[in-house]
Amino acid sequence: MISPKLLINNKNWQRLVRSRNSGKLPHALLFHGSEGTGKEGHALELAALLNCSRITNEEPCGNCPSCIKTKSFQHGNVKLILPLPRGKIKSRDDSIEKAFSSSTLKEYWDLLKQKEDDPYFPIRLTGANTILINSIRELKHDLALSVVNNEWRIILIFQAEKLCIPSPEAAHSLLKVLEEPPEKTLFILVSSQPGTILDTIHSRCQSLYFPPISTQILQERLINSGTDPVQATVMARISYGNVRLSQELKENSTDLMEKLVLFLNACFSNDPSIWNKCIDTTARLKIKDIRQMEQLFRCAVLFFRDMLYYSATGSDDEIIYKNKMNKIDKLTKLYSDADWHSCIQHIENTQNYISRNGYLPVQIICMILDIQKSLRGEIYEPFQLSDWTPV
Repeated sequence: MISPKLLINNKNWQRLVRSRNSGKLPHALLFHGSEGTGKEGHALELAALLNCSRITNEEPCGNCPSCIKTKSFQHGNVKLILPLPRGKIKSRDDSIEKAFSSSTLKEYWDLLKQKEDDPYFPIRLTGANTILINSIRELKHDLALSVVNNEWRIILIFQAEKLCIPSPEAAHSLLKVLEEPPEKTLFILVSSQPGTILDTIHSRCQSLYFPPISTQILQERLINSGTDPVQATVMARISYGNVRLSQELKENSTDLMEKLVLFLNACFSNDPSIWNKCIDTTARLKIKDIRQMEQLFRCAVLFFRDMLYYSATGSDDEIIYKNKMNKIDKLTKLYSDADWHSCIQHIENTQNYISRNGYLPVQIICMILDIQKSLRGEIYEPFQLSDWTPV
């Protein structure tokens, strides 16, 4: 393989290998599934396989000139299309080169280098919100030229949903060539949001679904990389099958756990100063990177999930935060009437409201007050419009 870090989906890979060996490889594939499941990595592996000169055990060797060029995004017959900033592009006839300033070009090559080292690394250029029609028009021009050494020509379209966002202009331009591509040409579209892709493009592609990576595999991967087993369990659960997210969580695990302690202290405290610290911390996370805020909420949900499980079973078999068992045991006894399920709902609802730009300080305070009602065993009654309707 050209990337030993990639967790191969054996079912999908064998299906692709069989299609190649039988000469029935479709002219267009759509790799779809949630983030961090290795879709782009598999697309690169298939591109390498098709032109590899020393295939070993139905896999690209990773060492021949073709494999090396494919891995480093320098293969003449492997073209990458992805969202780009508009730069100095003024019309659809402008060269795609106008999308790149000197700083954008440097950023682009830096991102490709990181992708070469890590198949799960997402290539996200600053200010790139759509796949430009200029990229598709340039692609059509390139497809009219002959290929080098009679090799396969592979078109990789990452973030393929951006063909249609904010407008489907690029998607419509792609349709004709996608339907009747030149001989030995393969399109591989990759998307985590296949529902936003035009049905006319879907119908021209054979779809392969990449499911989330199992929690057990992520946990083992983290432990093998030196992560504490308890933290590895937490990180794997929070990641929801996203390998890249599990890696990011590992890098920030100490800081995340410190913020979790503050968050939980606020939930169980009547001290407004602790509430304010929780508000300030959450607000900074949202501004800095909303994904980190979401990770904090997920950690909190898992802690209350442990409380729910332990209060119901008295067992620690399925506890995630096993290093906090003394605390969990103490809290479940202290709050014997607590509705832990409602606490989880309050946290999830608050995260949802904040993500939709609800006013964060008010949302956090309301969440804390609602959680404390649930800790006392008070029945939670959500607000209804009818509550204000005159009798």
